[in-house]
Amino acid sequence: MRIFFICLTLLFLVNVKETNAQTVSTHSGIHYKGSGNYTGYRNNLKDSVYFSAPMGITVDTTGRVYVSNEHNIFWLNGNTAYLAAGYSLDPTSAGAADSKDFAGSVARFARPAGLAVNPSTNELIVADLENNQIRKVEKFINVSTQQQVNTIAGVRYFSGANHADGATNTARFSGPADVAVASNGDIYVADRNNHCIRKIVGNTVTTIAGKAGVSGKTNGNGTNARFSAPYAVFLDGNSLLVADYGNSAIRKINLSTNDVTDFITSGLFGPKDICKVGNAYFIAEALCIKKFESSVLSLYVGNANVNGYINDAGTAARFEDISSIVYHPKQNLIYVVDMGNNVVRTVSPNLKPIANFTASTTSATRGQTIILSSTSTNIPTGFKWSITPSSTYTLLNNSTLNDSIVYISFGQTGTYTVKLLVSNSSGSDSLTKNNYLAISSVTAIPVANFSVSKSSPALNETIDLIDLSSNGPTSWKWVITPATYQWMNGSDSSSQFPKVKFTADGQYTIALSATNIQGTHSVQKANIVTVAPSNVNAINKPIFTRIYPNPSSDNVTIISNETINSIAIFNLKGQILFEELSNTNLININVAELENGYYYAILKTQNGIVTHKLSVQH
Repeated sequence: MRIFFICLTLLFLVNVKETNAQTVSTHSGIHYKGSGNYTGYRNNLKDSVYFSAPMGITVDTTGRVYVSNEHNIFWLNGNTAYLAAGYSLDPTSAGAADSKDFAGSVARFARPAGLAVNPSTNELIVADLENNQIRKVEKFINVSTQQQVNTIAGVRYFSGANHADGATNTARFSGPADVAVASNGDIYVADRNNHCIRKIVGNTVTTIAGKAGVSGKTNGNGTNARFSAPYAVFLDGNSLLVADYGNSAIRKINLSTNDVTDFITSGLFGPKDICKVGNAYFIAEALCIKKFESSVLSLYVGNANVNGYINDAGTAARFEDISSIVYHPKQNLIYVVDMGNNVVRTVSPNLKPIANFTASTTSATRGQTIILSSTSTNIPTGFKWSITPSSTYTLLNNSTLNDSIVYISFGQTGTYTVKLLVSNSSGSDSLTKNNYLAISSVTAIPVANFSVSKSSPALNETIDLIDLSSNGPTSWKWVITPATYQWMNGSDSSSQFPKVKFTADGQYTIALSATNIQGTHSVQKANIVTVAPSNVNAINKPIFTRIYPNPSSDNVTIISNETINSIAIFNLKGQILFEELSNTNLININVAELENGYYYAILKTQNGIVTHKLSVQH
């Protein structure tokens, strides 16, 4: 039977196009074959941790990556790998596999598999496969607070097919392999050995698709449908995608009706997980990852028929046994659990951008500042704005039509169409919003309004004050309290877009008076800017940090003499490009996706803030 499926796979791959190659890298773990190695309950560097047959992976709302190990759960953040919960020592020892609701290393699991995060609470939901239970790990608080584990649903037992709906404390699962959590807290379970999909709402478990204990491949409504060893579930809007492992297909469940239909039925062999980036779906098989976009299935990384351990580009990369994948939106990376090699790996999704944008207002008066901001996805590197008719607008605050954020005003009434073209190395996309901006005439005194380019600047960091007043003001007056600030770049209190730096830490209140021929209006925004204490003024002990290599083309290492709580990367316009919480004094950041140029890396510790200028040169 396996030979037949391999031949069938090869037949389908004749027509599967290879996409642009992407480099696979090892993110965490020491490579070895088999299982049984372990790293105890300590704060470890991610490159020196031992996993033992890791299986599931997910990302919480702060960007922390969770990995299910043989009998425990690890999290990865920055350069740190830390045991969140479960047995911390030799996974082959007696007592390693159990079901205990305790905190941290006192808790017990038996082969935790698929993971998901409740987006509303940031709690971790775990498919505890060999305990036949669904468990919950409380959200991360800090490294000094152990994370509590509780059982959500399922009666613990060890073997044999079993199925029961009803109350969560009496429900029975059989080999639950994966979970997905909706924004309202509903939990969907791939109940693998029961060949069905379950749902947990409050204290009740139901079967929404498939018939318990009966395998097959049938589309239909609810329990009339059939699956074969569903391995993973993925929420996609109001649909639930199912990696139907035994049928080598991706199936789709309409969550409003529980109707089951086919999504991908050709070119797959034993799909084990799914994630989505933009409009593209990535499907993990044991030895490769395929991409499904615009109804075309492509081999993305790895080789469907050759195993191994090679970090390389595209189809030159090799995997041993992929068990789970997840997209990390803050890093624009796909994380891959390579269970056979006992490591966590990463690969860039390399997608063309999807254009989108917003305006600070779509109804303005002549002369009023409008901020056009790109909200395009998949990390565009090029921007080109077009506004029609083109003869009556003015670009403000030194912005250009090639910036991601454009400040603009209009001299004539009417409606204006806005188009944005975005691009990166993988392609381009455009979006046109017809008659998007409506400009009216000035008939009254101004309505004063403004924003700031950054509300939490570092000490002595220059930010912009952005006038957004309507009804065409012709003069402006800014007042900042307290008076520990300086106007910068030739601007002053009467500039429309002054630049200012703050020379003392604390909170600042800013007021603006806007005037035209009709009169004056003022607005005050209390504590709109907060400047954190500097490392010089706040403490006696200096904070020592080093960033290297600098310039860099791919990875940057930052080391500090005290714990770094968070790091953020900003461009020279003050726009945040990357932000990550941390609890270590050594951080590794991938900057390969950034354009050539200069950036600011801002580190926050308990005792202050340190800013480094970072140069990226590819």
